[in-house]
Amino acid sequence: MPYLNRTQIIKLIKNKQIYSNKSLNKNQIQPASIDLTLSHKCYRIKASFIPNNIKISKIISKLSLSKINLNQNQLLEKNCIYLCELNEKLNLPHDIMGKSNPKSTTGRLDIFTRVITEKGQEYDNINYNYSGKLYLEIIPQSFSIIIKKNISLNQLRFFQGSNIEDRINQTSISVSIKRNQLTAYKAKKITSAINLNKTNFYESDKYWEKIIPKDNYFIIERDEFYILRSKESIIVKNNQAAELEPYKDSFGNFRVHYAGFFDPGFGNNKLGTPAVLELRAYDTPFIIRDGQLVGQLNYYQIDEVKKKIYGINIQSNYHNQNLKLAKQFK
Repeated sequence: MPYLNRTQIIKLIKNKQIYSNKSLNKNQIQPASIDLTLSHKCYRIKASFIPNNIKISKIISKLSLSKINLNQNQLLEKNCIYLCELNEKLNLPHDIMGKSNPKSTTGRLDIFTRVITEKGQEYDNINYNYSGKLYLEIIPQSFSIIIKKNISLNQLRFFQGSNIEDRINQTSISVSIKRNQLTAYKAKKITSAINLNKTNFYESDKYWEKIIPKDNYFIIERDEFYILRSKESIIVKNNQAAELEPYKDSFGNFRVHYAGFFDPGFGNNKLGTPAVLELRAYDTPFIIRDGQLVGQLNYYQIDEVKKKIYGINIQSNYHNQNLKLAKQFK
């Protein structure tokens, strides 16, 4: 039972092992994770960093270009680096650690994010027994964005014990490319900013180019961002959680999927639900073909989630997705 489920996360909150600058909203608690929210404190900084043994406040004083007050809507410009303090703080016990990943919407908007801890030595992983603040590095890559405090870009899941790598199953994931059909979206270079608090608001054609290939492949261009879907349909049972792990570079010089976490109940129907994949080429253009392997889906055991599984009942945005853009688009 490496993953903690919703009920067990609520227990951490009751024990003050997860606490916040504000009242924790019940909608933050997902079937096997908790949404992390931005405080009003944010900084534009010169460079990314790993704290190691240096306090983050000291690093901010050296790297900060400007302070941003998220009590009001603020523009974060694409290709700039920002660091925001999160509302949530941790006081973890000795046998529980955390791992963060971007939310699905964050990945589909090509917003690169990662959690940083005080004196941490790596991104997104939160050590056993960690006590302190959490910070989020934010780099919008395709679009400038408008954000305000309390918005959620990342989620945090928890593992108990030391056997967190014990998988109960795994399956390969490949990309679906269909000749003469809408197969992918490519982010346009020049667009207006996207307000992340708006839903079903923006015209997709102003931000995305449709890819309709004439064959069962197309070329992903260097430094361009694409939304595709998996060829496989995924089913995550109520007593499982799953994580998409990208294949190593020997399978192709591209990066796939920012979020990569699938809650209990995802696609848990007769047919399953495809994964939406976010692809970006590394250094050179690359031909990607129908059925080409892009990752491995690892399944992990979790105590069964009996209520509020992923889906329409908890207003999950992507429970019935196919090739679906972020929720901000019509």
